[in-house]
Amino acid sequence: MKDKIIYKSSPFSINLFIFFIGFILFSLMMGFTYSTLEQNPDADSKMAVYIINSIFLLFASGSLFYFLKTQIIKITPDYLMVSYQFLPFSRKILLEDIVGFKQIPRPVKYSKGFEKQTTVYTIFETFIILKNGKKIRNYALNDFELKEVRKLIEKIKRKECTFDVKTLTAAEFVFQNLPVTLFLIICLFLIAGLSNALINNL
Repeated sequence: MKDKIIYKSSPFSINLFIFFIGFILFSLMMGFTYSTLEQNPDADSKMAVYIINSIFLLFASGSLFYFLKTQIIKITPDYLMVSYQFLPFSRKILLEDIVGFKQIPRPVKYSKGFEKQTTVYTIFETFIILKNGKKIRNYALNDFELKEVRKLIEKIKRKECTFDVKTLTAAEFVFQNLPVTLFLIICLFLIAGLSNALINNL
């Protein structure tokens, strides 16, 4: 019998969009730089393009790797499950084995020249702490979701019957991530421009 899922973390996160757009953007940049070889087919141009494309390939591969490793959290009356959104792997953890959580914010900062750095986005690294001392790391929960997961697990352990879990509305999600949302919109325009340039070069 399949476990009843009481809670599931949002499958759509800013991380997911960043990695997906990063993969598309760097792949298009590889195609665009490679297409310039038709205009400058000399040995020096080839070497420069190969070096630049190696860097783009590294970033595109990294973006794809982290995109595929995107995790989601599911909670049933007995288990917390950590699974991958795009890969057929998951791990079940008995709720009774969980003694706590620890979350470390990892701010992503940006600065222009010598100006003071500003935080564009915060990645939350969450550790699930088990009775045996082991820690399971994941990036599936933001600070708001972690608070709700903690409260839910405490209710389940106390055998409470009602499980009201709050979730962010679409407007709250966009407002909380406004700077990075604007950044992603700019990236989408870059992708559209690069795609158009590639099509025109064909």
